[in-house]
Amino acid sequence: MENFMIGFLTLALAHFMALLSPGVDFFIILSNSSKYGKLGGILTSTGIAFANLFYILLALFGISLIKENQLIFATIKILGSIYLLYIGFLLLKSKKRELFGKKIEKKKTKKDIFKYFSMGFFSAILNPKNSIFYFTMFSISIQNDTSFSIQIFYAAWMFFAVLLWDIFIVYLVTNKKSKIFLENYSNYIEKSSGFILIIIAILINI
Repeated sequence: MENFMIGFLTLALAHFMALLSPGVDFFIILSNSSKYGKLGGILTSTGIAFANLFYILLALFGISLIKENQLIFATIKILGSIYLLYIGFLLLKSKKRELFGKKIEKKKTKKDIFKYFSMGFFSAILNPKNSIFYFTMFSISIQNDTSFSIQIFYAAWMFFAVLLWDIFIVYLVTNKKSKIFLENYSNYIEKSSGFILIIIAILINI
């Protein structure tokens, strides 16, 4: 039980820190929420979440197949730590950006539901960093004695974390006060996230 809690907390914290940093997904949610309103943003978020689920399951079954090989598994874990360090340093070096510089007028024509969903899905599925990221997440949280049911729980947690966080972003970017907060503090959030990811990368190999 203790190993499960350590693995879960490590995974959940590292995953959430990565979600906090504005990336490709954030900007497509920002764009679609501005153009098509909350419904467009939520459907885009759903598409992004399902694309992430594809990579989550791919990483889960990939790790499950090789975790019995100690050498390969240890190598992947080290590479995963290096990847987290890389992300962490990029976030620490990030400069303040103008998130809401361009005001996009909402289009009055109704768009097909599939279009909103597919815009989010293809944006996330065509981002190769997602596969690397989830492979890293499972390599640092799954041990040889981690049961398959716990692994499925990890996968479900990350899927719903992405979905709910992205929907939360939709509500933030369609609210004036929240937009001001994000504009002012997004860079501090990125740097804090980078610092925590670096600490996690170091601790998982001690």
